[in-house]
Amino acid sequence: MGIEPCNPDNSEKRADRINGLYEKIENTREKMEAEVRTFIEATKKFSFEWIQREMNSHQREMNSNVSQMKSEACTGNVEIDRDRVSKLLCPEDLSHRIQDIVEEHLNRDDYWVHRSGLRYADISHDYIGFKKEKALEGLTSSIRMILGCAAEIFADVKDENSEEKVWVKERGRRKYICILRFSDEMTASLDRYFSMLEELFALEYEISKMIEKEAEKGKEK
Repeated sequence: MGIEPCNPDNSEKRADRINGLYEKIENTREKMEAEVRTFIEATKKFSFEWIQREMNSHQREMNSNVSQMKSEACTGNVEIDRDRVSKLLCPEDLSHRIQDIVEEHLNRDDYWVHRSGLRYADISHDYIGFKKEKALEGLTSSIRMILGCAAEIFADVKDENSEEKVWVKERGRRKYICILRFSDEMTASLDRYFSMLEELFALEYEISKMIEKEAEKGKEK
């Protein structure tokens, strides 16, 4: 039996198809990376607003303490700690510190599936659901740590006891353990990311199958 002649047209079409898939995969990864930035920025806003609410709940006490410090300084009973007052009245500094904390905790490759560079050969509902759940679990845990770190900054300013019912210690740092609801911006961003994740898995699966077929044909020749 003779060997079936190679059809150049079919080979070119397969090559074009594979190249087209690689391009779609790269475009999808770029969109997912942009969505990661959107989520991180939304988390910075969420974390800052969260700690602001915590600060506002103690605002009267803080204002009272500052007034007392100023009063005692004026009567000569105590010298006012101007650095401490500056911390109490400087939300910009707190905002910058929270931004750094969020970047440190969330801009990590192990939380974002598209950064792995792996080719996924399983697009079952259970598998994709597992990958989403694992990513969400890691992000939620990290954001709880972020709130703990933000609260530690706040506690440093207020000299507040860190042992409260809403916190636990994990890896030597505070972790928020009460009900945590993401902001609408964060939720919408994650929904878009997970939607693109399904698309990425489908593309990776398709190209994996095409490459397998090409390899099998190569063995047959």
